[in-house]
Parts: sequence; C-alpha cells; structure tokens
Amino acid sequence: MKNVILVGMMSSGKTTLGKKLARLLGFQFVDLDKLIEKDQQMDIPSIFSEKGESYFRDVESRVLKETALRQHIVLASGGGTPCFFDNMQVINTMGISVFLDVPAADLARRIESHGKDDRPILSGATSLRETLEQKINERLPFYQQAHLSLSGEIEVNQLLNALRPLM
Repeated sequence: MKNVILVGMMSSGKTTLGKKLARLLGFQFVDLDKLIEKDQQMDIPSIFSEKGESYFRDVESRVLKETALRQHIVLASGGGTPCFFDNMQVINTMGISVFLDVPAADLARRIESHGKDDRPILSGATSLRETLEQKINERLPFYQQAHLSLSGEIEVNQLLNALRPLM
C-alpha cells in the first residue's frame, strides 16, 4: 500500500483526518510540523520569529525529503509545504497526495474557534478571511497538482473511498 500525503491550507483537516485515516489503514500518522519542531527543538512560531521563513522552508524541505523514505504513513504536510522548492514533486512521488479543498470562510471559522496565535503566516492579518483567500489563490497551482482533490466538509470514510482505487 502507498503512503498518503494530505495537502491544503491550515485548518483544512489534514491532522484530524490524517489521524483517523492512519488508524483505519493501520499506518503511522506523521505531522510534518511536529517533525520540524523536533528537529529544531523549538516550535514553528519561534523558528519563524528567530530564524525567518526562508530558514524554516529549508528545514521543512529537508525534513520532508527524509520523511519521503518512510513507508506506511499518512503525512499531514504544512499548509505551505507544497509551494516551495520541489516539495510538491517529492510529495507526489512518496505516495498518493490528497488536496483538502476547504473554502476560506470555513477555514476562518475553524481558525477563530481554536485561535490563530500559533500561525506565523497570519500574524498582522487585518481580515482573516481575505488573508486566507489570498493565500489559497497563491497556493492553488501547487495544491492542484495533488493526485486527488476533495472539497468541503470531508469525512474520513469519504477520503478512504476516494483513495481505495489508487492504493
């Protein structure tokens, strides 16, 4: 069976769906951001503030490539991961990539419900929804390279059924 890599905006459900899917498949769930935090021994906001986004993106790409060697995993990528370097190509070669396409209004609602303080990319945003719409538009060409795309409120069984023919 192939690895599954979830891509999409922050709060699109990559972690929540990824954990459920990994359980159903008997795979290990891997959160790329958690691997980066372990590698750097600091949280993502601290990496951004102390070392900058370009340093973070270099580390992210390296950790992604190291993770690509693993088998039987469901990987939740960071929201921006597919958009830098050759990361989307790496993602597509390591398994089945799935774009979780969630509208900006839904993302904004989810982010507001759990707080946006830990999202460096949103710091200083005056309108959360407008910022998300802008980010979606910037990232869409990368996300659309995924093998599968699912829209709206996605349930794990819907994701599993879409994946079955490709596994």
